[in-house]
Amino acid sequence: MYVDCNRCPLRQTAQFRPLEGQELEFVRSVKRDQIDFPARSEIITAGEPGQLYTLYSGWAFRYMMLDGTARQILDVMLPGDLIGLQSPLTGQIRHSVRAITSVSLCVLDGHQFKSLFEDLPDLAEALMATLLYEEHRADRRLLMLGRLRSTQRLAYLLLEIEDRLSRRGYLEDDSFELPLSYELMADMIGVSRAQLGASLLDIKHRGWAELDQRRLVIRDRAAMASACRYSALPDVRCRALI
Repeated sequence: MYVDCNRCPLRQTAQFRPLEGQELEFVRSVKRDQIDFPARSEIITAGEPGQLYTLYSGWAFRYMMLDGTARQILDVMLPGDLIGLQSPLTGQIRHSVRAITSVSLCVLDGHQFKSLFEDLPDLAEALMATLLYEEHRADRRLLMLGRLRSTQRLAYLLLEIEDRLSRRGYLEDDSFELPLSYELMADMIGVSRAQLGASLLDIKHRGWAELDQRRLVIRDRAAMASACRYSALPDVRCRALI
């Protein structure tokens, strides 16, 4: 179902920068369509000219392949995230994107982004701040992969997802739906499925959190965060939603 930008529920959350006037008209003008993909379908394939999207609903993930056999998941994509921004800037995408759940995507006209920096500098600055924020978040996750043990890596990942969902208004009583399979979580933190299972049990036995029927309940956030050295990034408050 097509949703006009004026009525987009994502814009009502405190996570995203308010839009009005020319900025809102620009965002409305770049939205060309709204399409759906079923779960586990490929949205973007690395190396091919890609489309530019905003994830309106559902979960997806970015990933790269090593020698066509080993997969590393780079990030989880949540509602409000841009997908495929490399395409209008460089002509192709270096990573792939796949749906985890069924997703709805706003299709954007990437060609118009070239005029954004000249015509709407405040919105362009907010977009750059958003991209730098995501780069910082990715750098911290890379540090986590290189320096933490398996249980700590998983704890960090779960807290980061909780933090991102909370800022978008998707957290319910310290719990949230987690549609990630063991395989996906293992690929995200660079461990085997057996190690992932052991780490989930470890987190449960320590009383930090519990995963049941794909719903994660955080029970001792302070202890969990201390053990994996997690600290939430500052709330940008100007995150660009296009």
